Amino acid sequence: MRTYIYMKKGERHMAGIGFKLQQLFQEDYFSSRIKAYAFAGLVTSGPWLIVIVTIALMQWLTSYLSIATLEERTTFNLIVSYSFIFSQVVLGVQQLVVTRYLADCFYEKRYEDIFPAFIGMMKTTVAIASVLFAVFLSFSELPALLNALAFVLFMTVNLIWVHFLFLSAAKFYQAVAYSFVAGGVVAVAAIIITDQFLMSYLTESYMKSFALTASMTLGLIVTLFGLFTSMLLTFPNRSTVGQFSFYRYFDRYPALFWTSFLYNIGIWVGTWIIWFAEGGAVHLDTFRYHPIYDTAIFLSYLTIIPTMTIFVVSVETRFYERYRVFYGYVNEGGTYQQIQRSKAAMLLVLRQELQRLFRNQGLVSLLFVIFAAVLFPLLGLSPEIRDVFQMTTIGAFSNAMVLVLTLVLLYFEDHKGAAYTSALFITMNAGLTYLLLPLGPDSYGLSFAIGCTIAFAFSLIRLIRYVSEIDYHTFSRSETPPRTDTFRRVGKWLNERSAS
Repeated sequence: MRTYIYMKKGERHMAGIGFKLQQLFQEDYFSSRIKAYAFAGLVTSGPWLIVIVTIALMQWLTSYLSIATLEERTTFNLIVSYSFIFSQVVLGVQQLVVTRYLADCFYEKRYEDIFPAFIGMMKTTVAIASVLFAVFLSFSELPALLNALAFVLFMTVNLIWVHFLFLSAAKFYQAVAYSFVAGGVVAVAAIIITDQFLMSYLTESYMKSFALTASMTLGLIVTLFGLFTSMLLTFPNRSTVGQFSFYRYFDRYPALFWTSFLYNIGIWVGTWIIWFAEGGAVHLDTFRYHPIYDTAIFLSYLTIIPTMTIFVVSVETRFYERYRVFYGYVNEGGTYQQIQRSKAAMLLVLRQELQRLFRNQGLVSLLFVIFAAVLFPLLGLSPEIRDVFQMTTIGAFSNAMVLVLTLVLLYFEDHKGAAYTSALFITMNAGLTYLLLPLGPDSYGLSFAIGCTIAFAFSLIRLIRYVSEIDYHTFSRSETPPRTDTFRRVGKWLNERSAS
Protein backbone atom coordinates (compact mmCIF):
# COMPACT_ATOMS: atom_id res chain seq x y z
CA MET A 1 0.00 0.00 0.00
CA ARG A 2 1.35 3.36 -0.96
CA THR A 3 2.02 6.09 1.57
CA TYR A 4 -1.20 7.99 2.11
CA ILE A 5 -1.52 11.75 2.20
CA TYR A 6 -2.22 12.79 5.75
CA MET A 7 -3.74 16.24 6.02
CA LYS A 8 -4.40 17.80 9.36
CA LYS A 9 -6.37 20.96 9.99
CA GLY A 10 -6.58 21.57 6.29
CA GLU A 11 -2.85 21.79 5.70
CA ARG A 12 -0.76 19.52 3.53
CA HIS A 13 2.07 17.42 4.85
CA MET A 14 2.66 14.55 2.50
CA ALA A 15 1.14 15.85 -0.72
CA GLY A 16 4.45 17.08 -2.02
CA ILE A 17 3.71 17.06 -5.72
CA GLY A 18 0.59 19.18 -5.42
CA PHE A 19 2.19 22.54 -6.08
CA LYS A 20 3.96 21.27 -9.18
CA LEU A 21 0.80 19.69 -10.58
CA GLN A 22 -1.32 22.75 -9.89
CA GLN A 23 1.24 24.93 -11.63
CA LEU A 24 1.19 22.71 -14.71
CA PHE A 25 -2.60 22.58 -14.84
CA GLN A 26 -2.87 26.35 -14.52
CA GLU A 27 -1.00 26.62 -17.80
CA ASP A 28 -3.63 26.40 -20.50
CA TYR A 29 -1.67 24.09 -22.75
CA PHE A 30 -2.30 20.51 -23.72
CA SER A 31 1.42 19.82 -23.37
CA SER A 32 1.34 21.07 -19.78
CA ARG A 33 -1.39 18.60 -18.91
CA ILE A 34 0.61 15.81 -20.50
CA LYS A 35 3.58 16.89 -18.38
CA ALA A 36 1.39 16.87 -15.28
CA TYR A 37 0.21 13.30 -15.86
CA ALA A 38 3.74 12.20 -16.75
CA PHE A 39 5.07 13.79 -13.56
CA ALA A 40 2.38 12.10 -11.45
CA GLY A 41 3.11 8.80 -13.19
CA LEU A 42 6.80 9.13 -12.39
CA VAL A 43 6.01 9.74 -8.73
CA THR A 44 3.45 6.97 -8.31
CA SER A 45 4.70 4.20 -10.59
CA GLY A 46 8.16 5.28 -11.74
CA PRO A 47 10.26 3.12 -9.39
CA TRP A 48 8.24 -0.02 -10.13
CA LEU A 49 8.34 0.62 -13.87
CA ILE A 50 12.09 1.17 -13.81
CA VAL A 51 12.61 -2.12 -11.96
CA ILE A 52 10.31 -3.96 -14.38
CA VAL A 53 12.06 -2.49 -17.43
CA THR A 54 15.45 -3.37 -15.93
CA ILE A 55 14.45 -7.00 -15.36
CA ALA A 56 12.96 -7.22 -18.86
CA LEU A 57 16.14 -5.83 -20.42
CA MET A 58 18.28 -8.22 -18.42
CA GLN A 59 16.10 -11.13 -19.53
CA TRP A 60 16.32 -10.10 -23.17
CA LEU A 61 20.08 -9.58 -23.00
CA THR A 62 20.70 -12.94 -21.35
CA SER A 63 18.61 -14.64 -24.02
CA TYR A 64 20.14 -12.66 -26.88
CA LEU A 65 23.72 -13.03 -25.64
CA SER A 66 23.18 -16.65 -24.54
CA ILE A 67 24.47 -15.87 -21.07
CA ALA A 68 22.03 -18.12 -19.27
CA THR A 69 19.69 -21.01 -20.00
CA LEU A 70 15.95 -20.89 -19.34
CA GLU A 71 16.42 -22.71 -16.03
CA GLU A 72 19.09 -20.25 -14.92
CA ARG A 73 16.89 -17.30 -15.90
CA THR A 74 14.04 -18.88 -13.95
CA THR A 75 16.25 -19.05 -10.86
CA PHE A 76 17.06 -15.36 -11.26
CA ASN A 77 13.39 -14.47 -11.76
CA LEU A 78 12.26 -16.34 -8.68
CA ILE A 79 14.95 -14.92 -6.38
CA VAL A 80 14.03 -11.38 -7.46
CA SER A 81 10.28 -12.06 -7.32
CA TYR A 82 10.44 -13.57 -3.83
CA SER A 83 12.53 -10.60 -2.64
CA PHE A 84 10.03 -8.03 -3.87
CA ILE A 85 6.91 -9.93 -2.81
CA PHE A 86 7.99 -10.64 0.75
CA SER A 87 9.60 -7.22 1.19
CA GLN A 88 6.11 -5.79 0.70
CA VAL A 89 4.89 -7.96 3.56
CA VAL A 90 7.71 -6.68 5.77
CA LEU A 91 6.96 -3.08 4.77
CA GLY A 92 3.28 -3.53 5.64
CA VAL A 93 4.14 -4.03 9.31
CA GLN A 94 5.26 -0.41 9.77
CA GLN A 95 4.18 1.47 6.66
CA LEU A 96 1.08 3.42 7.71
CA VAL A 97 2.07 3.72 11.37
CA VAL A 98 5.38 5.35 10.46
CA THR A 99 3.65 7.49 7.84
CA ARG A 100 1.31 8.85 10.50
CA TYR A 101 4.24 9.49 12.84
CA LEU A 102 6.10 11.40 10.13
CA ALA A 103 3.01 13.44 9.30
CA ASP A 104 2.73 14.49 12.93
CA CYS A 105 6.44 15.33 13.04
CA PHE A 106 6.05 17.61 10.02
CA TYR A 107 2.88 19.20 11.36
CA GLU A 108 4.35 19.83 14.81
CA LYS A 109 7.71 20.88 13.30
CA ARG A 110 9.53 18.14 15.22
CA TYR A 111 12.06 17.70 12.42
CA GLU A 112 14.71 16.45 14.83
CA ASP A 113 12.63 13.31 15.41
CA ILE A 114 12.55 12.26 11.75
CA PHE A 115 16.07 10.92 11.25
CA PRO A 116 16.00 8.85 14.47
CA ALA A 117 12.73 7.30 13.28
CA PHE A 118 14.44 6.51 9.98
CA ILE A 119 17.22 4.65 11.81
CA GLY A 120 14.69 2.88 14.02
CA MET A 121 12.54 1.77 11.11
CA MET A 122 15.60 0.43 9.28
CA LYS A 123 16.66 -1.59 12.33
CA THR A 124 13.15 -2.95 12.80
CA THR A 125 12.92 -3.81 9.10
CA VAL A 126 16.25 -5.66 9.15
CA ALA A 127 15.14 -7.62 12.22
CA ILE A 128 11.79 -8.69 10.70
CA ALA A 129 13.36 -9.44 7.31
CA SER A 130 16.08 -11.54 8.96
CA VAL A 131 13.49 -13.70 10.70
CA LEU A 132 11.60 -14.15 7.43
CA PHE A 133 14.80 -15.07 5.58
CA ALA A 134 15.71 -17.56 8.31
CA VAL A 135 12.43 -19.33 7.54
CA PHE A 136 13.42 -19.38 3.87
CA LEU A 137 16.82 -20.87 4.74
CA SER A 138 15.14 -23.67 6.69
CA PHE A 139 13.93 -25.24 3.42
CA SER A 140 16.24 -23.69 0.82
CA GLU A 141 18.29 -26.15 -1.25
CA LEU A 142 20.26 -23.41 -3.01
CA PRO A 143 24.06 -23.36 -2.84
CA ALA A 144 25.42 -21.37 0.11
CA LEU A 145 26.83 -18.65 -2.13
CA LEU A 146 23.47 -18.14 -3.86
CA ASN A 147 21.67 -18.08 -0.50
CA ALA A 148 24.07 -15.39 0.72
CA LEU A 149 23.45 -13.30 -2.39
CA ALA A 150 19.68 -13.75 -2.04
CA PHE A 151 19.98 -12.45 1.54
CA VAL A 152 21.85 -9.34 0.38
CA LEU A 153 19.25 -8.72 -2.35
CA PHE A 154 16.34 -9.19 0.05
CA MET A 155 17.81 -6.80 2.62
CA THR A 156 18.62 -4.24 -0.06
CA VAL A 157 15.05 -4.23 -1.37
CA ASN A 158 13.64 -3.91 2.16
CA LEU A 159 15.88 -0.94 2.95
CA ILE A 160 14.99 0.71 -0.36
CA TRP A 161 11.31 0.78 0.65
CA VAL A 162 12.23 2.43 3.97
CA HIS A 163 14.16 5.15 2.16
CA PHE A 164 11.35 5.51 -0.36
CA LEU A 165 8.81 6.13 2.41
CA PHE A 166 10.89 8.84 4.11
CA LEU A 167 11.94 10.61 0.91
CA SER A 168 8.31 10.62 -0.26
CA ALA A 169 7.37 12.27 3.02
CA ALA A 170 10.08 14.86 2.38
CA LYS A 171 8.80 15.40 -1.19
CA PHE A 172 12.17 14.47 -2.71
CA TYR A 173 10.64 12.51 -5.59
CA GLN A 174 13.24 13.37 -8.20
CA ALA A 175 16.00 11.84 -6.10
CA VAL A 176 13.98 8.64 -5.91
CA ALA A 177 13.53 8.49 -9.68
CA TYR A 178 17.18 9.29 -10.43
CA SER A 179 18.37 6.65 -7.96
CA PHE A 180 16.23 3.94 -9.56
CA VAL A 181 17.36 4.95 -13.05
CA ALA A 182 21.02 4.84 -12.00
CA GLY A 183 20.53 1.42 -10.44
CA GLY A 184 18.82 0.11 -13.57
CA VAL A 185 21.64 1.32 -15.80
CA VAL A 186 24.25 -0.31 -13.57
CA ALA A 187 22.35 -3.62 -13.51
CA VAL A 188 22.09 -3.77 -17.31
CA ALA A 189 25.72 -2.68 -17.74
CA ALA A 190 26.82 -5.42 -15.35
CA ILE A 191 25.17 -8.04 -17.57
CA ILE A 192 27.00 -6.75 -20.64
CA ILE A 193 30.32 -6.71 -18.77
CA THR A 194 29.68 -10.26 -17.58
CA ASP A 195 29.13 -11.42 -21.15
CA GLN A 196 32.28 -9.71 -22.41
CA PHE A 197 34.79 -10.52 -19.67
CA LEU A 198 33.53 -13.06 -17.12
CA MET A 199 31.85 -15.86 -19.06
CA SER A 200 34.92 -18.09 -19.01
CA TYR A 201 34.93 -18.05 -15.20
CA LEU A 202 31.27 -19.07 -14.80
CA THR A 203 31.86 -22.82 -14.83
CA GLU A 204 29.74 -23.98 -11.88
CA SER A 205 26.17 -25.04 -12.67
CA TYR A 206 24.61 -22.18 -10.69
CA MET A 207 27.11 -19.42 -11.48
CA LYS A 208 25.24 -17.92 -14.42
CA SER A 209 22.10 -17.42 -12.36
CA PHE A 210 24.40 -16.08 -9.64
CA ALA A 211 25.84 -13.56 -12.13
CA LEU A 212 22.35 -12.46 -13.15
CA THR A 213 21.24 -12.01 -9.53
CA ALA A 214 24.52 -10.28 -8.63
CA SER A 215 24.00 -7.79 -11.46
CA MET A 216 20.50 -6.97 -10.23
CA THR A 217 21.72 -6.75 -6.65
CA LEU A 218 24.53 -4.40 -7.65
CA GLY A 219 22.05 -2.15 -9.43
CA LEU A 220 19.75 -2.04 -6.42
CA ILE A 221 22.68 -1.31 -4.09
CA VAL A 222 23.48 1.68 -6.30
CA THR A 223 19.83 2.72 -5.96
CA LEU A 224 20.03 2.31 -2.19
CA PHE A 225 23.23 4.36 -2.04
CA GLY A 226 21.57 7.16 -4.04
CA LEU A 227 18.54 7.13 -1.75
CA PHE A 228 20.70 7.15 1.38
CA THR A 229 22.73 10.08 0.05
CA SER A 230 19.45 11.91 -0.60
CA MET A 231 18.36 11.17 2.98
CA LEU A 232 21.56 12.73 4.34
CA LEU A 233 21.06 15.82 2.19
CA THR A 234 17.37 16.12 3.05
CA PHE A 235 17.69 15.73 6.81
CA PRO A 236 20.78 17.59 8.04
CA ASN A 237 19.74 17.04 11.67
CA ARG A 238 20.97 13.47 12.10
CA SER A 239 20.31 12.83 15.74
CA THR A 240 20.08 9.21 16.83
CA VAL A 241 18.18 9.87 20.06
CA GLY A 242 14.74 8.26 20.31
CA GLN A 243 15.05 5.88 17.37
CA PHE A 244 12.09 3.78 18.47
CA SER A 245 9.82 6.52 19.78
CA PHE A 246 7.45 5.89 16.89
CA TYR A 247 6.58 2.51 18.44
CA ARG A 248 4.02 4.23 20.67
CA TYR A 249 1.99 4.92 17.52
CA PHE A 250 1.27 1.19 17.29
CA ASP A 251 -0.59 1.64 20.58
CA ARG A 252 -2.33 4.84 19.46
CA TYR A 253 -3.29 3.75 15.93
CA PRO A 254 -3.55 -0.06 15.80
CA ALA A 255 -6.02 0.19 12.90
CA LEU A 256 -3.29 1.69 10.71
CA PHE A 257 -1.08 -1.32 11.35
CA TRP A 258 -3.84 -3.75 10.44
CA THR A 259 -4.79 -1.75 7.35
CA SER A 260 -1.36 -1.88 5.70
CA PHE A 261 -0.33 -5.29 7.01
CA LEU A 262 -3.50 -7.11 5.96
CA TYR A 263 -3.72 -5.33 2.62
CA ASN A 264 -0.12 -6.14 1.67
CA ILE A 265 -0.64 -9.80 2.54
CA GLY A 266 -4.03 -9.81 0.85
CA ILE A 267 -2.46 -8.87 -2.46
CA TRP A 268 -0.41 -12.07 -2.51
CA VAL A 269 -2.28 -14.59 -0.37
CA GLY A 270 -4.24 -15.99 -3.33
CA THR A 271 -1.01 -16.37 -5.30
CA TRP A 272 0.61 -18.29 -2.46
CA ILE A 273 -2.31 -20.71 -2.28
CA ILE A 274 -2.28 -21.29 -6.05
CA TRP A 275 1.45 -22.08 -5.90
CA PHE A 276 0.44 -25.34 -4.17
CA ALA A 277 -2.45 -26.10 -6.55
CA GLU A 278 -2.69 -27.95 -9.85
CA GLY A 279 -0.16 -26.55 -12.33
CA GLY A 280 2.16 -25.32 -9.61
CA ALA A 281 5.84 -26.10 -9.83
CA VAL A 282 8.89 -26.36 -7.58
CA HIS A 283 12.22 -25.00 -8.82
CA LEU A 284 15.49 -26.35 -7.39
CA ASP A 285 13.51 -27.94 -4.53
CA THR A 286 13.23 -24.42 -3.09
CA PHE A 287 10.91 -22.04 -4.95
CA ARG A 288 7.23 -22.68 -5.40
CA TYR A 289 5.55 -20.85 -8.25
CA HIS A 290 2.83 -21.19 -10.86
CA PRO A 291 4.10 -20.31 -14.37
CA ILE A 292 0.66 -19.56 -15.83
CA TYR A 293 -0.92 -17.71 -12.91
CA ASP A 294 2.20 -15.73 -11.94
CA THR A 295 2.62 -14.43 -15.48
CA ALA A 296 -1.04 -13.50 -15.74
CA ILE A 297 -1.21 -11.68 -12.40
CA PHE A 298 2.00 -9.78 -13.16
CA LEU A 299 0.65 -8.54 -16.50
CA SER A 300 -2.67 -7.65 -14.87
CA TYR A 301 -1.02 -5.38 -12.35
CA LEU A 302 0.67 -3.51 -15.19
CA THR A 303 -2.78 -2.57 -16.51
CA ILE A 304 -3.67 -0.52 -13.40
CA ILE A 305 -0.73 1.88 -13.57
CA PRO A 306 -3.09 4.65 -14.82
CA THR A 307 -5.12 4.39 -11.60
CA MET A 308 -2.60 5.91 -9.23
CA THR A 309 -1.55 8.51 -11.78
CA ILE A 310 -5.12 9.72 -12.30
CA PHE A 311 -5.84 9.50 -8.58
CA VAL A 312 -2.84 11.62 -7.57
CA VAL A 313 -3.66 14.26 -10.19
CA SER A 314 -7.29 14.34 -9.07
CA VAL A 315 -6.49 14.64 -5.39
CA GLU A 316 -3.78 17.23 -5.82
CA THR A 317 -5.49 19.53 -8.31
CA ARG A 318 -9.17 19.55 -7.35
CA PHE A 319 -10.08 17.56 -4.27
CA TYR A 320 -7.38 18.91 -1.97
CA GLU A 321 -8.46 22.53 -2.47
CA ARG A 322 -12.05 21.75 -1.42
CA TYR A 323 -10.81 19.55 1.39
CA ARG A 324 -8.64 22.38 2.72
CA VAL A 325 -11.49 24.90 2.57
CA PHE A 326 -13.88 22.58 4.43
CA TYR A 327 -11.47 21.81 7.26
CA GLY A 328 -10.36 25.43 7.30
CA TYR A 329 -13.91 26.47 8.18
CA VAL A 330 -14.19 23.63 10.70
CA ASN A 331 -10.97 24.50 12.50
CA GLU A 332 -11.19 28.28 12.27
CA GLY A 333 -14.80 28.65 13.37
CA GLY A 334 -16.64 29.14 10.09
CA THR A 335 -20.38 29.66 10.06
CA TYR A 336 -22.82 26.79 9.64
CA GLN A 337 -23.65 27.92 6.10
CA GLN A 338 -19.96 28.13 5.16
CA ILE A 339 -19.29 24.65 6.50
CA GLN A 340 -22.29 23.16 4.69
CA ARG A 341 -21.43 24.85 1.38
CA SER A 342 -17.79 23.78 1.56
CA LYS A 343 -18.86 20.24 2.51
CA ALA A 344 -21.19 20.04 -0.50
CA ALA A 345 -18.44 21.34 -2.82
CA MET A 346 -15.88 18.89 -1.43
CA LEU A 347 -18.17 15.88 -1.76
CA LEU A 348 -19.24 16.90 -5.26
CA VAL A 349 -15.63 17.03 -6.43
CA LEU A 350 -14.83 13.77 -4.67
CA ARG A 351 -17.75 12.05 -6.40
CA GLN A 352 -16.79 13.49 -9.79
CA GLU A 353 -13.15 12.47 -9.45
CA LEU A 354 -13.94 8.96 -8.27
CA GLN A 355 -16.42 8.52 -11.12
CA ARG A 356 -13.80 9.71 -13.57
CA LEU A 357 -11.25 7.33 -12.09
CA PHE A 358 -13.62 4.35 -12.19
CA ARG A 359 -14.60 5.18 -15.77
CA ASN A 360 -11.08 5.71 -17.13
CA GLN A 361 -9.44 2.76 -15.43
CA GLY A 362 -12.47 0.62 -16.18
CA LEU A 363 -12.13 1.45 -19.87
CA VAL A 364 -8.41 0.61 -19.85
CA SER A 365 -9.03 -2.71 -18.10
CA LEU A 366 -11.93 -3.55 -20.42
CA LEU A 367 -9.80 -2.92 -23.50
CA PHE A 368 -7.09 -5.24 -22.22
CA VAL A 369 -9.67 -7.94 -21.50
CA ILE A 370 -11.22 -7.61 -24.96
CA PHE A 371 -8.00 -7.39 -26.96
CA ALA A 372 -6.06 -9.99 -24.98
CA ALA A 373 -6.98 -12.51 -27.69
CA VAL A 374 -5.09 -10.36 -30.19
CA LEU A 375 -2.18 -9.20 -28.00
CA PHE A 376 -1.16 -12.47 -26.38
CA PRO A 377 -0.31 -14.38 -29.59
CA LEU A 378 1.83 -11.41 -30.64
CA LEU A 379 3.69 -11.64 -27.31
CA GLY A 380 4.10 -15.39 -27.65
CA LEU A 381 1.92 -16.11 -24.60
CA SER A 382 -0.31 -19.16 -24.35
CA PRO A 383 -4.14 -19.20 -24.39
CA GLU A 384 -4.05 -20.54 -20.81
CA ILE A 385 -2.24 -17.42 -19.61
CA ARG A 386 -4.66 -15.26 -21.62
CA ASP A 387 -7.72 -16.86 -19.99
CA VAL A 388 -6.36 -16.32 -16.49
CA PHE A 389 -5.24 -12.79 -17.40
CA GLN A 390 -8.74 -11.78 -18.41
CA MET A 391 -10.03 -12.70 -14.95
CA THR A 392 -7.09 -11.29 -13.00
CA THR A 393 -7.37 -8.01 -14.90
CA ILE A 394 -10.89 -7.62 -13.50
CA GLY A 395 -9.48 -8.41 -10.07
CA ALA A 396 -6.62 -5.96 -10.53
CA PHE A 397 -9.12 -3.21 -11.42
CA SER A 398 -11.12 -3.89 -8.24
CA ASN A 399 -7.90 -4.13 -6.25
CA ALA A 400 -6.84 -0.69 -7.48
CA MET A 401 -10.22 0.72 -6.50
CA VAL A 402 -9.93 -0.85 -3.05
CA LEU A 403 -6.58 0.88 -2.61
CA VAL A 404 -7.94 4.23 -3.75
CA LEU A 405 -11.03 4.07 -1.54
CA THR A 406 -8.95 2.94 1.44
CA LEU A 407 -6.70 5.96 0.98
CA VAL A 408 -9.75 8.25 0.82
CA LEU A 409 -11.06 6.70 4.04
CA LEU A 410 -7.72 7.47 5.63
CA TYR A 411 -7.90 11.09 4.42
CA PHE A 412 -11.12 11.40 6.40
CA GLU A 413 -9.60 9.63 9.42
CA ASP A 414 -11.88 6.59 9.13
CA HIS A 415 -9.20 4.22 10.39
CA LYS A 416 -11.69 1.54 11.34
CA GLY A 417 -13.28 1.59 7.89
CA ALA A 418 -9.87 1.22 6.27
CA ALA A 419 -8.96 -1.67 8.58
CA TYR A 420 -12.30 -3.43 7.95
CA THR A 421 -11.71 -3.08 4.20
CA SER A 422 -8.26 -4.67 4.43
CA ALA A 423 -9.58 -7.46 6.66
CA LEU A 424 -12.35 -8.24 4.15
CA PHE A 425 -9.87 -7.99 1.28
CA ILE A 426 -7.52 -10.65 2.67
CA THR A 427 -10.38 -12.86 3.90
CA MET A 428 -12.14 -12.91 0.53
CA ASN A 429 -8.96 -13.50 -1.48
CA ALA A 430 -7.74 -16.29 0.78
CA GLY A 431 -11.12 -17.91 1.40
CA LEU A 432 -12.41 -17.86 -2.18
CA THR A 433 -9.10 -19.05 -3.62
CA TYR A 434 -9.10 -22.03 -1.28
CA LEU A 435 -12.80 -22.83 -1.79
CA LEU A 436 -12.57 -22.68 -5.58
CA LEU A 437 -9.41 -24.79 -5.90
CA PRO A 438 -11.41 -28.01 -6.56
CA LEU A 439 -12.57 -26.41 -9.82
CA GLY A 440 -9.00 -26.62 -11.09
CA PRO A 441 -7.23 -24.14 -13.36
CA ASP A 442 -10.56 -22.74 -14.54
CA SER A 443 -10.98 -21.07 -11.14
CA TYR A 444 -7.57 -19.38 -11.19
CA GLY A 445 -8.19 -15.67 -11.38
CA LEU A 446 -11.92 -16.04 -10.70
CA SER A 447 -11.44 -16.04 -6.93
CA PHE A 448 -9.18 -13.00 -7.19
CA ALA A 449 -11.74 -11.15 -9.32
CA ILE A 450 -14.67 -11.96 -7.01
CA GLY A 451 -12.77 -11.34 -3.78
CA CYS A 452 -11.43 -7.95 -4.87
CA THR A 453 -14.81 -6.91 -6.23
CA ILE A 454 -16.54 -7.71 -2.92
CA ALA A 455 -13.93 -5.65 -1.04
CA PHE A 456 -14.38 -2.87 -3.61
CA ALA A 457 -18.15 -2.82 -3.06
CA PHE A 458 -17.73 -2.79 0.73
CA SER A 459 -15.21 0.06 0.72
CA LEU A 460 -17.40 2.13 -1.61
CA ILE A 461 -20.47 1.66 0.60
CA ARG A 462 -18.42 2.46 3.70
CA LEU A 463 -17.08 5.65 2.13
CA ILE A 464 -20.52 6.82 0.95
CA ARG A 465 -22.02 6.31 4.40
CA TYR A 466 -19.10 7.89 6.21
CA VAL A 467 -18.79 11.06 4.14
CA SER A 468 -22.56 11.59 4.17
CA GLU A 469 -22.11 12.33 7.89
CA ILE A 470 -18.63 13.83 7.64
CA ASP A 471 -19.53 16.92 9.66
CA TYR A 472 -20.75 14.70 12.52
CA HIS A 473 -17.59 12.58 12.41
CA THR A 474 -15.42 15.69 12.23
CA PHE A 475 -16.95 17.46 15.22
CA SER A 476 -17.38 14.35 17.38
CA ARG A 477 -13.91 12.97 16.76
CA SER A 478 -11.64 12.88 19.79
CA GLU A 479 -8.33 11.31 20.67
CA THR A 480 -9.08 8.14 22.62
CA PRO A 481 -6.37 6.95 24.99
CA PRO A 482 -4.52 3.81 23.86
CA ARG A 483 -5.86 0.56 25.25
CA THR A 484 -2.33 -0.62 25.90
CA ASP A 485 1.13 0.89 26.20
CA THR A 486 3.01 -2.29 25.29
CA PHE A 487 4.72 -0.84 22.22
CA ARG A 488 5.54 2.40 24.03
CA ARG A 489 7.34 0.44 26.72
CA VAL A 490 9.15 -1.69 24.15
CA GLY A 491 10.20 1.46 22.28
CA LYS A 492 11.40 3.07 25.49
CA TRP A 493 13.45 -0.01 26.37
CA LEU A 494 15.00 -0.11 22.88
CA ASN A 495 15.78 3.62 23.06
CA GLU A 496 17.60 3.08 26.34
CA ARG A 497 19.53 0.16 24.90
CA SER A 498 20.54 2.09 21.77
CA ALA A 499 21.63 5.08 23.85
CA SER A 500 23.83 3.03 26.17
